[in-house]
Amino acid sequence: MKDAIGYLRVSTSEQGRSGLGLAAQRHDIENFGAREGFTIQSWHQDVQTGAGKDALVLRPGLAEALRGARASRCPLIVSRLDRLSRNVHFITGLMEHKVHFIVAALGRDCDDFTLHIYASLAQQERKMISERCKVAIAAAKRRGKKFGVQLRSKAWQRRVSALGRAALSKAADERAEAYRVHIEWAFRQRGINGRTISFCGAANQLNERNLESPMGRRWRGHQLQRMARRLGLHHPLGNLTNDVVRARVRAIWQQHPECTVNQVIASMGAEHRLGIERAWVHVRACRTAAANRSLAQKRVGWRIDRFTATRIRISKILKRHPEFIGRQVMEKLGPEHSLRLKWVWHVMSEYRRGFATRSPKQRRTRRRHVLSSRSTRLG
Repeated sequence: MKDAIGYLRVSTSEQGRSGLGLAAQRHDIENFGAREGFTIQSWHQDVQTGAGKDALVLRPGLAEALRGARASRCPLIVSRLDRLSRNVHFITGLMEHKVHFIVAALGRDCDDFTLHIYASLAQQERKMISERCKVAIAAAKRRGKKFGVQLRSKAWQRRVSALGRAALSKAADERAEAYRVHIEWAFRQRGINGRTISFCGAANQLNERNLESPMGRRWRGHQLQRMARRLGLHHPLGNLTNDVVRARVRAIWQQHPECTVNQVIASMGAEHRLGIERAWVHVRACRTAAANRSLAQKRVGWRIDRFTATRIRISKILKRHPEFIGRQVMEKLGPEHSLRLKWVWHVMSEYRRGFATRSPKQRRTRRRHVLSSRSTRLG
C-alpha cells in the first residue's frame, strides 16, 4: 500500500455546512484508493470557488495538501479534476512543476493531454455556470425577488453598514497614526517666500525623502489633507481657492463696508497673506454687487469706491425721510462713520438731483423742516 493525500473542495458555504458534497468526494477517493492500493495519509478540504489563478492564496487547505505531498513524496488525490481547480492556467502550472496529482474519476494512468482537455472543459463549464446564474438572478430580480442582505431587515442592514464604516474608519486612523511624525515634520517646513507650506508642498517634501504613502505610492496634497484631519492636526491652507477668498472678503466687507484693500489684507491674518491685486478684485466685486442692487446708484451714477455702501445707505435714509437735513442723516448713520458734513450734503444733493421729481407735499415738508432747524440754530 502506498501513501497518498486526499483533497476535498466545495464552492459554497451551504455545501460545506451540509457535508453531502464533501462526503461524496471522500467516498470516491476511498474507493479509488482501495482499488489502486493507496492509503490516505491525511485529508485536506476547502470551501472556496474554483475560479482564479491565485488558488493557493484563497485555499489554504490546498496549499497545505501540496506541501504535504511534496514533503512525503506521495501523490495528491482528488475525486474530479474540477475539485482541484476550474482554471487551465493553474492546473498547467501544477503539471509544469511536477506536482503529482491523481484524479479518481479519470484513473491512475491518465496522461497530460487528457488532463489538458478536461481542464479546458472544466473552465468552460465554470463560465457557462456563471452565465446561467447571472441570467437566472436577473430574471428573479425582475419578478421582484430579493437576494443577500436585501432579505434582512432595514435595521440589520443599517447596523452592518455602521459596523463596516467603523472598521474602515479605524483602519484609516491607524494608518494615519503610523505617519504622524513624518506629517508633522512636513508641516513644519516653510513654503514659498517663507509662507505657510501648502499641502502639496508638504507632500513634495515627503516624496523627496523617498517616503511612500500607506498604499505604496507618491504622496498627494489632498491625501495629506485628509490624513491631517484624521490626526487632528490644524494646518492652514497654503493657497486659498477663489471661493474661499470670495467668501472671506464678502464677510469682512459686510462688517466694514468702508474698508480699504489694505485693511482687508490685514483682516485676512498672517496665515494667508492675500495679494493686493487679488484682494482688489474681490473687494471691487462686493462693491459692484451692492451698486447693482441699488436703484439710487443707477439713477445718480455714483462712482464705485470705498464709500459706495455709505452712499447707498444715505439714499435709503432719504427715501424713508425725504425731509431730513445733513445733520439728521449723520445721526442716522451713527457715530462709527467719520464723515464730513459737507460730503454728506454733496451726496444728498446728488441724490435729490437724480430723483428731482418731488411732489408739492414733499417740497413743503422739507421747507418747513429746514426753516425750523435754522431758527433753532439762530435761537
